[in-house]
Amino acid sequence: MQAALPQPKPPLVSLCIPTHERPDYLRLALESACAQTYPALEIVVTDNSATDASLDAVQDLLARHPNVRFLRCPDKSYYMDNWQNGLAACQGEYISFLMDDDLYHPTKVARMVGVFEANPECGLVTSHRQLIGPRGELLPQLPGTEHQFPGDAMVNGDDWSRQILLTGRNVIGEPTTVLMRRSDLGAAFGFCMGRQYQVLSDIATWVRLIRGRKAAYLHDSLSQFRLHEGQDQRRSLQALWANVEWLQLLLDADNDGLFDGHDDAVRTSLKGKLDALVPFITMHAGALREQGGPVDNIPRLLRQALDRLLH
Repeated sequence: MQAALPQPKPPLVSLCIPTHERPDYLRLALESACAQTYPALEIVVTDNSATDASLDAVQDLLARHPNVRFLRCPDKSYYMDNWQNGLAACQGEYISFLMDDDLYHPTKVARMVGVFEANPECGLVTSHRQLIGPRGELLPQLPGTEHQFPGDAMVNGDDWSRQILLTGRNVIGEPTTVLMRRSDLGAAFGFCMGRQYQVLSDIATWVRLIRGRKAAYLHDSLSQFRLHEGQDQRRSLQALWANVEWLQLLLDADNDGLFDGHDDAVRTSLKGKLDALVPFITMHAGALREQGGPVDNIPRLLRQALDRLLH
């Protein structure tokens, strides 16, 4: 009788959990990562909190799960430094981020790796995400988070990028939602078309990963995105910078040829973004003057947008 051939090892997947001052939510997120059914998993937690509260909250999980590493990043570091600290430690062929206030479905990684392995033309795999509240209660969907297709789908990446940038809606999902190849991601998250994005780092990354490729969408809710008062998205200046980066990313993609043959749609989108952004800038002019730094880029960006709109 012929001996059975050894089965190939499944590819290693890295789950990166950047955390900052959310010990209770972190524990829930890490528990959902440890509950994954996929066998070849490393979990990297990177913490830039000022205290050891986050580490204390998960010490027992670290003891029970040898595939989990807990890294410290200086507490004065910028949040993207914390991300890069975790990313540099990830060794898997595939990688997914898990925000410290979000949750994974137990089969998320296994199902997404299966799609990737069967579809090498994919630049990323995503799924529907369920919105939850501070206590884990299910919330109704918001524009952009509804089911995008009636079932699982393989999507043209350029078409999806155009939809996202023209409508201003992240239909692919937050970092928690997506699985990507480590080799495609490279050394930096949020880098796209020669520019490092900060607030829209996820959308900029999705646009780069699926340019000229396919993207896979799974209909089932394989992650949960938590909405609560402590999130950066709810701060006024953070929202302003998000609007600035939406405009910048639209113009960068336009210059890169993504919208060739779609001039009218680009101008319509530019007008809408300028209508929203300019009053926002005047409303927060004082705070922007105090902040300094990248504020100097705003007049240049507005001139570029107006030039594209008028010519």
